[in-house]
Order: sequence, then C-alpha cells, then structure tokens
Amino acid sequence: MLKRAIGKLVCAIAVAALATVAAQAADTKAGVEGKVVKVDAAKNTITISSKTGEQTYNVSAATTIVGPRGGLVHRRLHDPRFHEGLSITVVANGQAATQLILGVDHKAKPADAGTAATSKTGATTDRSSGFRGDGSTAKDEEGADEDTEFPGKVKSVDADKNTLTVTLLTGKDRTFPVGDAKITIGRRVSQKGLADPGFKAGVAVTIVTEAGGNKVSEVKIGNAGAGGRRRPMRPRLGINQ
Repeated sequence: MLKRAIGKLVCAIAVAALATVAAQAADTKAGVEGKVVKVDAAKNTITISSKTGEQTYNVSAATTIVGPRGGLVHRRLHDPRFHEGLSITVVANGQAATQLILGVDHKAKPADAGTAATSKTGATTDRSSGFRGDGSTAKDEEGADEDTEFPGKVKSVDADKNTLTVTLLTGKDRTFPVGDAKITIGRRVSQKGLADPGFKAGVAVTIVTEAGGNKVSEVKIGNAGAGGRRRPMRPRLGINQ
C-alpha cells in the first residue's frame, strides 16, 4: 500500500512538472506581456515585470523590435518611446529576445514643454516629443513618423482594389492601398503588381511606406521579420587573399 501511494505521488509530481514546462513553453512562444522596468542600451538588455516576476532579456541585432502599429523601430533600444512602465510583449527563446512589441502608452503624464526627463534607460529624452499622455494623438504616441517598415504575413490580396491585407507582428490585420508602389519578389522586381503569383496567403512580406506610415512606396515579399538592420555583405575573396 505504501509503495503504491508513493508511486501515485511520484506520478502526480511528474505530471505537474510536465504541465508547468508546457505552460512556460507556450508563454515563451506566444510572448510574455509586461511592463518595462529598465532598458540598458549599452549592454543591449531589457528588463520587464510580468505576472511571473522580473526578467531580463538580451537584445541582439537579430531581435525584431516593432511599435504599436507594427512598424520596425529603427532606433532600437535608443528609441525615446522606451521608458519605465511602458507596456510591452517579449517573444523570446530563453533569455534571448526574438521580438519586442511595444504597446501604446495612454498613461504617461505630459511633461512641461522643453523639459527633459531621465528614465531608467540611462538616456535623457524629451518626453514632450514622445508619448504625451491622454491628450496626445495616436500618431504622436505610436511614433508613426519614424516607423516606415511593416513586416508581417500576407493575409489576402485584392488586385481589383489594389489593396493588400497583412497580418502584422502585433497580431493585428492592416489593409494597405498599394497604388503604384514598387513590388519586389525576392530579388526581382515584379511587373504584374498584386496579380503576381508570388502573393500567397502566409507569405512573409514587408510594407515600406513614406514618413507617416500611410503611402506605400514598396512591397517586399520574403523580407518580413527582419531585425531592422540589413545583413552586412560578405567581402569577396580576391586571388591574392
């Protein structure tokens, strides 16, 4: 009887442990939602607070950082939108962050005009030019002027209306009017527009817009999910090298 009871207890503990591991794996894949505690741009790390406590993640050149509207954040961890208390979702593999998705900040208190605020990022920023609290427009809060590349996956194409619907990294769908934008399929420039067979549901795509994130200037198939930096070209080896 005692051995049977011990056996059942061991089995129960094993099942609970497997369930915990599975839950943690699911959370990592879906992303951890939390608040920014500290950003160290010099060390390329970000610390967030979530329901499981504080966690520090490493941010590399391969980490994709997107704003609330799904646009790539080219200033990376130096972006003035990073501050303590900012809502954020981190998708990671262990301590290595693969994606950082910034949330819209509606609770930031407006600073006096021309007054700089020092946050835990270690950098001094003019908060009046970043998030401006409840009185600001969505354009101000989301940094639409700077976010001009929107990676995601093709959801649907309407060649008649010349529109492309993309599921962004934020999980939201957005329809872009393509107009006369340049269409790049891999390394070739397409002359067929949205009628090109390269446009298929689920295909990786990056929408490049002009400043403001409205008018589309280029559609790139096969370049979604980039970390915001182009890979350096490898030097060609000469005969004497």
